[in-house]
Amino acid sequence: MPNVVIRPAADDDKAAWLPLWQGYLTFYETSLADEITERTWDRLLDPAETMTCLVADVDNIVLGFTHYLLHDNTWTVKQVCYLQDLFVDPEARNLGLGRALINAVADKARELDCMRLYWTTKRDNATARALYDKLANDSNFMRYDFALT
Repeated sequence: MPNVVIRPAADDDKAAWLPLWQGYLTFYETSLADEITERTWDRLLDPAETMTCLVADVDNIVLGFTHYLLHDNTWTVKQVCYLQDLFVDPEARNLGLGRALINAVADKARELDCMRLYWTTKRDNATARALYDKLANDSNFMRYDFALT
C-alpha cells in the first residue's frame, strides 16, 4: 500500500506540479502563457493570497493537486470555499487521490467555518463526475461565462 500524504504545496514541488498543471490544461483543451503559469504558482504559495494548493504526495512523489480559494457570498455571513482545479496523474488514478484531495479541502473549509464547498466540471467529464456524484450533490445550477474582451 502506498504512503499517501495530502499536504500544502511547497516551493520545491514546482517541478512536479508543472507537468500536472500542463496535463490539466491539456485535458481542458487550453493553454496559458508561461507568465500566467508562473504567476499562478507564485500566488498558490503566497500566504497573503486567497488561493491555496494542496498536493497528493505518494511515496514522496507528487501525483495530484487541487487549488481552492475562499470568498465572500451574499447569501451568508460565512465565506464559501471554491475548489477551482483538481488533477491527478492519469497513471495514478484509482488510488483514491482525487477523493483524498477533495476531502482535505472539505476539512479545511470546515476548519475555517465556511458555509459550503463547491466546484464545477464539464458535463462530459464522466470520469470525474463518477467520483463527484458520490461525494456531493448536483446543485442544478449552470455556469455562464460572459466574455469581457
